[in-house]
Amino acid sequence: MKKKVFKGACLFLTMALSVGVIGCQKNVPKDQLGNGQAVSSNEAGMSIEADQTNETFKPADYSIKAKEEYVYEYLGLKFKLSDQIRKDMDEKNIAMLDDQSPMDQDLTYAMVTFSKLTEDQKNAEVGKMGDGYEKWQAGLERVGSLGMFKKGMDEEELTKITKCDDHKKIGSSKDGEYDYYLSVKKDAKDFAEEFSKTEVEMIEKKDRPKNGFVLGEKSDLENTEAFNSEAAGDLGNLSTKDINGKEFGKKDFENYDLTMVNVFATWCTACVKEIPDLATLQKEMKDKGVNVVGVVTDTVDQDGENKEALEKAKLIQSKTKASYPFLMPDKTNFNGRLNGIQALPETFFVDKNGKIVGETYSGSHNLKDWEKIVEKELAKVKK
Repeated sequence: MKKKVFKGACLFLTMALSVGVIGCQKNVPKDQLGNGQAVSSNEAGMSIEADQTNETFKPADYSIKAKEEYVYEYLGLKFKLSDQIRKDMDEKNIAMLDDQSPMDQDLTYAMVTFSKLTEDQKNAEVGKMGDGYEKWQAGLERVGSLGMFKKGMDEEELTKITKCDDHKKIGSSKDGEYDYYLSVKKDAKDFAEEFSKTEVEMIEKKDRPKNGFVLGEKSDLENTEAFNSEAAGDLGNLSTKDINGKEFGKKDFENYDLTMVNVFATWCTACVKEIPDLATLQKEMKDKGVNVVGVVTDTVDQDGENKEALEKAKLIQSKTKASYPFLMPDKTNFNGRLNGIQALPETFFVDKNGKIVGETYSGSHNLKDWEKIVEKELAKVKK
């Protein structure tokens, strides 16, 4: 299955983050569409607050969580942090984040980073739209990193990328294309001492996934499988519900030759702006055997149903006059298909047997473009 990649970033999908070049990226909050036109949350039908102000979140709450072991199969790395570093992460003294070179380009580096947090940074709240998160991240003091870098990269390049000044080579990938480095900031002596206790193991490195994101960890989402597993290509056993509680499963795919699955979030301006066109598309293509469904990623979070996002999704569906179902992610995260998506909206297609078919499309499109895309994908299925 070929994937058209435009841009991406990192971190967990339940973060309320950004509008990207043609969609919403997860790491750089910007309330801006691809044509440079700013769109307010309220205009996009996303805000239900009485004062219609920009909602906020605490960036420190969305750093990578401390746990016993981390397994990054696309890096070929498995590692364990010291007890003290995990304690500092739990107490938000240290933020573990991830970073990699642009996902639509050749991979030159991918790493997890460690930064100190001041009291202000621990408690800071930034808007879900705008550049607050970007500024917060830029203000952190980097003290360490662990990652994979293109072979032959010199120390000056390593220092520029990692923002650290002491680099220890700990191995090379089995394909010989990358070197692994554990880097620290010399001035951060206490952290450097603890970081040196990190237990690192080289494992078999998987090929880069189609979405380009190599920092998706094996156990990112509980009870799910990696994006590139065989199960992720088959939704025949899907059992979920829409935002109004109606069941959705295999029989709903069987009613159409092709189902367009549009993955979005309530905070993503570009996603919301294209929904009226998708609603029109669904009405136009229904008689041709094509259906449209949405998947609202933020209606489910680590604690279960996100009631606030559910209410927003219902409001969006009403305001955009979309008659097609807005689905919630199920416990399997659509057999792992939703794992690792880094830019929203993302759209893929499913045939009447529940098999994922055709190409994947990142970013929003206008009605005319979607009509061409759907006709092309429908022709493939019928052929």
